[in-house]
Amino acid sequence: MRIAFFTAGTHGAGHRARGIAIGRALARAGFSGEYWMFGPPPGDATSAFLAVSTRAWEHVSISAADLATPEKARVTELAARLAAFSPDVLVVDMFWAPLRHILPLAGCEAWLLLRSMPAAWLAGPPGAVFDPMQYARIISIEPIASGAVTHSVDPVVMVNPDECRPRGALRARLAMPAEQRLVAVVHAGLPGEQRGLVPASKAGDLVVTFDLHEASALFPIAEWLGDADELHCAAGYNAYWEARWLGYAARTTFSALPRRNDDQAWRIAKCRRYAMRANGADTLAGWLVRGS
Repeated sequence: MRIAFFTAGTHGAGHRARGIAIGRALARAGFSGEYWMFGPPPGDATSAFLAVSTRAWEHVSISAADLATPEKARVTELAARLAAFSPDVLVVDMFWAPLRHILPLAGCEAWLLLRSMPAAWLAGPPGAVFDPMQYARIISIEPIASGAVTHSVDPVVMVNPDECRPRGALRARLAMPAEQRLVAVVHAGLPGEQRGLVPASKAGDLVVTFDLHEASALFPIAEWLGDADELHCAAGYNAYWEARWLGYAARTTFSALPRRNDDQAWRIAKCRRYAMRANGADTLAGWLVRGS
């Protein structure tokens, strides 16, 4: 069995992390087939997210002009690479429009994952109106309200509680005393944004910024953060739901950063009472592996 993951997202590392989270869940489920991820190359060296590297990621060029008509879309690099991989299931992360004139792929079932999105996200541009019939499953991965959704799972996160590092591991890694307060600033967005997340320092605290733009950054960082006494991060999808799932949300200060396609303020205001029962990545992996 071959499973492909596609995203056109380049704003932050979250979309790539979602593909990696699903790959990790497939491994946990004992998947023995092929899993490959496709997405655009980083815009420049500053947005490369060098810490988020994986062998199973293939960069493909995505141009709105090339995808505007069926004739153009079907001869693009994206269409060629997907056809060459010949997946049995294609998992599409949010960005359906680049595939509007490429789907269906022969012998392939497509699933669309949806999180928080603008009201017009499923409308589509002229000539490429969203067609829900292209997707066997339209799956919400966040508590959103959309009539297009056919299935729902809990949020998709990379790390499960039993995969976290033991208490003291991050302090040992940083060579800091066990009694010193550790304040972690975690960032996977645009270069420079982390500066606005750093709190005013308090006497005796060690404030450490973990930035995925740095090749040496710990990844996935979530498995280390149980050691932090205080955390500061944006309310992006991955950071927010990892904190909720792994139990450190109560000591985390979330900041809503402006995003065109993700309402972080909505997540802070509306999702705080949502109780995750499972890692949505594991639920998806179970559906993929067992065909349920």
